[in-house]
Amino acid sequence: MREDMFKVIVERPRCTHSNIYKGDGRKFRNSEDRPARIGMKDGYGHRKYLNENLAPLKRFLEQQVNRPWDKVYSEIRAAIDARNTVKQHILQHLDNFVAIETRWEGDRKEGRVLARYTNWSGRYVELAESQAEMFVHPLTGILLHNRLRARFKAERNGKRHTSERDKVRRIISDRVQLHLVNDVWYEVTLDILPAARVVLQHVNGAAEKTRVCDKRWDVIRKAWVTLENKARVAPAGSNQDYYGHVSLYALKKRQLSSREIREHQLNVPQQKQKARKGLLFFQRTVI
Repeated sequence: MREDMFKVIVERPRCTHSNIYKGDGRKFRNSEDRPARIGMKDGYGHRKYLNENLAPLKRFLEQQVNRPWDKVYSEIRAAIDARNTVKQHILQHLDNFVAIETRWEGDRKEGRVLARYTNWSGRYVELAESQAEMFVHPLTGILLHNRLRARFKAERNGKRHTSERDKVRRIISDRVQLHLVNDVWYEVTLDILPAARVVLQHVNGAAEKTRVCDKRWDVIRKAWVTLENKARVAPAGSNQDYYGHVSLYALKKRQLSSREIREHQLNVPQQKQKARKGLLFFQRTVI
């Protein structure tokens, strides 16, 4: 670890500007109102201030993966003196990236690693639930990547994406889907884009083979799409985002009735709910 790591992490450079002071840059020290005796730092309005830039510390720890944690920690303590309050603050941030307190549960062959959830919690959780991106193996003492956390995070984001997608799309069958477009639910019939075909063209008296993809009109995206460009011509997204496959497009659509919306338990936009309640109240008042 570099010796000035604590400066990189906790100190920001002094803000300066070429026109911030007049003369030699010591406006207060050269004024007539200054006292007879002043300190070395008096008169400088733009001083260094503390900050938390933990990216260099994280990069250093990632470079030490597959090394014994005792050696890594020794290098850190050689550059950072815990007797200094500012430097000690860096040591407290190690737990943000490394699960240091770990233990082994079960036998050596089929056991698993548990990590302490937080510093103030005595609960031990699996590595997938740990917030640290690295951990110290309890048996070998080696610093390792927490790959289970990355996998768990990807699965969680995938479930979140699926939940958000279900708010605007429901899959009924391979060729039928329900889509929410401009606060209106439609039953969309899908079809497969035609495959590319080879056409012979005569250019300057020579026959050349050209790959041609027929266009189809997508009624949801309101754009001409082909299998070649995979419907990237529309700025809203791709076929994969809309229909779950690059070779599908919306052939036709039909607006759903209120009864069908209730049967499929589809979410109705809040504005339409308010408008419907207002209409029912108006009808009851008139009657």
